[in-house]
Formats: sequence, structure tokens, C-alpha cells
Amino acid sequence: MLIQSNEDKISALYLCADIFDYPANNDYIQKIQSLEFLCEKTFKEIDISFVQSEYIRIFSINSTKLKCVPYASWWIDGKMAGLSTSKIKNFYKRCGYAFDQVLVEKPVDHISLMITFIAILLEENRLEEIYEFKKFLSWLDNFSDSLNKATQIKYFQYAINITSQIINSLQEKV
Repeated sequence: MLIQSNEDKISALYLCADIFDYPANNDYIQKIQSLEFLCEKTFKEIDISFVQSEYIRIFSINSTKLKCVPYASWWIDGKMAGLSTSKIKNFYKRCGYAFDQVLVEKPVDHISLMITFIAILLEENRLEEIYEFKKFLSWLDNFSDSLNKATQIKYFQYAINITSQIINSLQEKV
């Protein structure tokens, strides 16, 4: 993995989390370009309108058919808002955090929130908590495979792979 310093790992995690938010404007493109720069990776030209339609197609309209559901409970429990959702929410609370559901506008088990949480824990050097939280991310490899099959946009899969690599590199230190 090219990313070595904790600061770069934190930045990469925040960028990976942002990639799984809806691509509302050109700031989204800048985040992808920042991830490219940080990881020394280049993706093909990005058209924001194509990314928006593709995002809706793979993460909303056809998410279950394509197995690109960005929620941990779907992968872990086989349904949305399953038992794992409350376990994840309790884990956040136990670590001293709670996401404002009105402000965030997505469930606590959405992949972008989960990656953001790992970045926060890494900022605070809470490696034990990251190691423990990883159990809620056991589905990332399957999600990555599904993304690879579902879309020609490769940075979604790349963001998952970078996230997994960073988490695994941190486990070595625990």
C-alpha cells in the first residue's frame, strides 16, 4: 500500500467515505481527484451527470439486484435495519459518538458513515476500537466484488479496497 503515514490514511479514509455520498456537485470530482493524488492512481475522465445516474442505479434503484447495497445490516442480517444496525449505533455511543440522523440523512450502518467513523477513531489513535469495529465490515470484500460487476466506475471499488487495506494495516499494530 502506498499510503504510509497516519495522516494520509486518515485523509484517504475521509475521501473514501465521501465517495459513497451522493455526487451532488463538482466538489465530488475534486474528492476523487484528491484520492487519485494521494494514492497515485488515475481513473478515467469523470462526467458528474453520468456518475449521478450511475450512483442512483447501483446504490438505489437496483441495489439489491446488483448486490450493491451500501448498508451493513443488509449484508450482515439479510435485511435493512436489522439487529446489526442497533449494534453499530450502540458501538458508536460506547465510543462517545452519535450521528444526528436528521442532519446526516442516512442510517448509521451506511458505508460512508462507517468509514468516517474509522477515520475519527484513527485520528484519536483508538486502534483497539477500530479492530473491534471491523466485525461490522466483514462484508466489504463481497461489496467490492459486486461493485466491480455492477459498474464501470472503478473508484467505488477502489475506495472499498483502500479502506480494507488501511484497516488491515492498522490491525498489524494492535
